[in-house]
Amino acid sequence: MGNLFTARGTSADRKELRLSNGGTDVLFDVITLAGCPLAESSWERNLVLHFADGHRIGFGWAGFDLSSLPWTANWPAEKAFLLRVLDLAITRHGWERLTYDPPFAAASLRRYHAMVDRWPAPIAVRTPAPREDWRVPPPRDHLDRCPEHAVYQGMLGCRLCDPWIQPIPGT
Repeated sequence: MGNLFTARGTSADRKELRLSNGGTDVLFDVITLAGCPLAESSWERNLVLHFADGHRIGFGWAGFDLSSLPWTANWPAEKAFLLRVLDLAITRHGWERLTYDPPFAAASLRRYHAMVDRWPAPIAVRTPAPREDWRVPPPRDHLDRCPEHAVYQGMLGCRLCDPWIQPIPGT
């Protein structure tokens, strides 16, 4: 099983990234590590929480399309933020806090960065339902930081402490 990251509306080259479930967890781990120190606005914090809580319930085949995010009329700045997070993640920011070495993460991040960078715009900026409106601040307790990893605890607790998604050390 695996996951497909897409960017509808992007030219044919570099418009998708296929990752195993483990590869998806690694991608979300390193994006969370990079995003937490950068997020300032409600939208940015909600995006980072999307990765902090993401792919933790219902493993299997899932799709993640850029157009499915709740972009606002300020989408160019939101896209720029996501690119800054990916740039920081590519530098291995915070990876020393991982209990494993992610040998393929940099390549996945570069591929995802290229997709985001070439993505021209949301297919439609829509008025989101209240639970999807990332302009609304997330619950304060979701922004509590893990004392060990310094990432958002999110709705499901620290993803880097979660034994269901972290590899067993030494395997």
